[in-house]
Amino acid sequence: MAGQPGGAALSCPQCGSGLPPHARFCGTCGQTLSGRILVPRPRARAAPVDEPATPPDTVTPAGGGVRCAASLLDLAVMISPAMPLSTAGAVLGVAEVVYVVVPVAFVAVWIWLQIWQGLTGNTFGKAMLGLRLVRAADHRPPGVGATVLRGLAFVATLGLAGLPVLLSPQPAAAWHDRLSGLGVLDVTTGANPLGQPRQRTLRRTPNRGLNRVVSPVPVSGRRG
Repeated sequence: MAGQPGGAALSCPQCGSGLPPHARFCGTCGQTLSGRILVPRPRARAAPVDEPATPPDTVTPAGGGVRCAASLLDLAVMISPAMPLSTAGAVLGVAEVVYVVVPVAFVAVWIWLQIWQGLTGNTFGKAMLGLRLVRAADHRPPGVGATVLRGLAFVATLGLAGLPVLLSPQPAAAWHDRLSGLGVLDVTTGANPLGQPRQRTLRRTPNRGLNRVVSPVPVSGRRG
């Protein structure tokens, strides 16, 4: 039809039903289209993109909620060999599997995580939630020695080194961060000095550590 954009969808002027480009009548209401006066169907607007509140070249310290969530994911990775190894030990009747092999596997995974984040600033939990571990002074990869020192300080204090992160309402450096000279950045809301500025993560809302869960049970006539 003359005057219509090439990619525009058309609708019947009588009932609004969708029409093929060269229709002579509406298949829904029977309206004759002799005048060929067709109206483009409005296209659905794209959902608004939740843009970061900070400029793309500004680094953002990670908040306590998302840091704790990333640590729990890393802990799950470290203890993941325990179940299959314990099951194998029980089936084979070899108690040494539980008392020796399982702790060795736990330590081996911990060392692997320290090497990984020492070279790239990443662990499993940090990669999933859009965090990066960097040197606080120049935002470069932390190095294996610094990550091992940081991890040992956390283990030696039984996790108490992370209390400043939990108790502060604003992003704060934990004791093991200060000891090792490292810091955790949120590359979902700020710049990523170790790679791409935006990362695809599990977090639907980049400004919160934990996502809001909507109740499926109606509350006061509406869904909560």
